[in-house]
Amino acid sequence: MTKTISDCLAPYQRANLIQLPVIIHRLPRVSLQFGLEIYVLRDDLTGFGLGGNKTRKLDFLLGDALVRKATAVVTTKATSFSRNAAAGAAACGLKFHVVLPGTESDQNPLSRAVFAKWGARCHYEPDNRTALDNRLQSVIASLRDQAEEVYVLHPGGSDAVGALSYVRVFDEIRQYSEQTGVHFSHILHSTSSAGTQAGLVVGQCLARSETQVLGISASRSRPEQFELVHELAQSTARLLGKQVDPDKIIIDDGFVGPGYACASREGEAASQIFAELEGILLDPVYTGKAAAALLSYSKDKLLGSGPVLFIHTGGNAGLYY
Repeated sequence: MTKTISDCLAPYQRANLIQLPVIIHRLPRVSLQFGLEIYVLRDDLTGFGLGGNKTRKLDFLLGDALVRKATAVVTTKATSFSRNAAAGAAACGLKFHVVLPGTESDQNPLSRAVFAKWGARCHYEPDNRTALDNRLQSVIASLRDQAEEVYVLHPGGSDAVGALSYVRVFDEIRQYSEQTGVHFSHILHSTSSAGTQAGLVVGQCLARSETQVLGISASRSRPEQFELVHELAQSTARLLGKQVDPDKIIIDDGFVGPGYACASREGEAASQIFAELEGILLDPVYTGKAAAALLSYSKDKLLGSGPVLFIHTGGNAGLYY
């Protein structure tokens, strides 16, 4: 008997942080304007922390930490992942430590306030990779000397355990299609640290689905991003005892704009359209650029007859950048 995606994921504990089932709904005004049935998956509304795809990853990662009897969680950098990780650790009764580049005064005040709200212990180090790595190892060693069981989170949550969350998301999309009769020709999303796309591609392969998963790069060239996604998809598939087809990894690097964490003109325009027509806020780093690709593809009739699904991966509308 062939295993379902749910069967494959059953051995992996979740922390049960997020609200399910997933929210998927049609974008009526955007669909009308661009002549294509466009739906959105609202991972900005996961019901926990600051929302977004990072909470999905943390659901599995902190579940794994609990299985391993961790008492403290450690990660680096002030990102949407680390801020949500602070919330998740608090909800799971775990101590949380984050190593941040620069000094306290260098940090975004909103980010500092969020870390404080969730009881995070912040450690500051000059903005130098070697220094940051050394301080991270020092914090881990110090905690272990205090008899803490330490669980280290990959920055961005993009390891094989974190990527399991988007294997699950692909299954949720499949279930939505079965229940509603809405079958998506394409799933389009922002890709950066690779966990979202790697998980979706593994889910696509497990389900033997013909739906195309399109990753819109937020920072890297197509070859660089492909290698990152391919490596993580392979390790995620191996964790499940499965294989992944690299031909399923499709990446467009044409919407990066000036670079990572820099708004693009096309992304800002797409964000304005989503705000004015649907009341949905996008951020300039990830979802704005992915939305620019979606609207460009729709305008140029590159997505067939649809329907298509856009994954809103969160991003806090750019407040913390």
